[in-house]
Amino acid sequence: MRQLLCFLFFLLPAFAGFGQTFLIGTVHKRENQEILSSVNIFNKTQRKHRLSDEQGNYRIEAQAGDSVIFSFVGFRADTFRITSTMLAAKFPVLMDLRPVSLETVTVSGLSNYQVDSLERRQIYSWIYEQEPQPVVERQRQGDGVGVELNVIPHGSSEVRQRLRLKKRIIKEEEKYYVDFRFSPEYVSHLTHLQGDSLAQFMSRYRPTYDFCRKAVSVDMLVYVNDCFKEFRMKN
Repeated sequence: MRQLLCFLFFLLPAFAGFGQTFLIGTVHKRENQEILSSVNIFNKTQRKHRLSDEQGNYRIEAQAGDSVIFSFVGFRADTFRITSTMLAAKFPVLMDLRPVSLETVTVSGLSNYQVDSLERRQIYSWIYEQEPQPVVERQRQGDGVGVELNVIPHGSSEVRQRLRLKKRIIKEEEKYYVDFRFSPEYVSHLTHLQGDSLAQFMSRYRPTYDFCRKAVSVDMLVYVNDCFKEFRMKN
């Protein structure tokens, strides 16, 4: 009996995915075909979320008739009604930049980074939500394994996937924050560097996220000036 239950434990996830169809493709910026990673893809019909990977590739469960939404900070959200043709081959998605509303930024009193950060938090809210409880529950039932077979198909992969995505999004948010504090405009204003020299300086002396979080304005100014003195000596 125990061997039979163990067999069913591993077999049921395969049956759960049997006959499942997927919408597959790559997400690009329409303007220059630049790939877009971490685009949020939401199947509104099936209530499922996915993100595009670092190469802009995506894969999400979908069937004909489903409504799928692609959203990304700074871009217009696109909604598609899925057809069998879209499922039969790769479906490329081209996203358009959303016009910047200077009035919104001015009235809110927030920087562009803060506005974008709030939008990212909203778009990725499903990742930040409380992790779902493990769907495979074990209970003592005599000498049996005590597995709730009706909840096995989902497995715990959803929990692990959400944790991986959360780490990825947090890491990207840290990158955006460093970009905000250590921007080319700010560095160029202090050093008067331009072009390749500026790019070389930005790459060589990019500060850590921890430093940027702790540094006040004066700390950042001193850091850039000290790095610039060293940069001039080596160049």
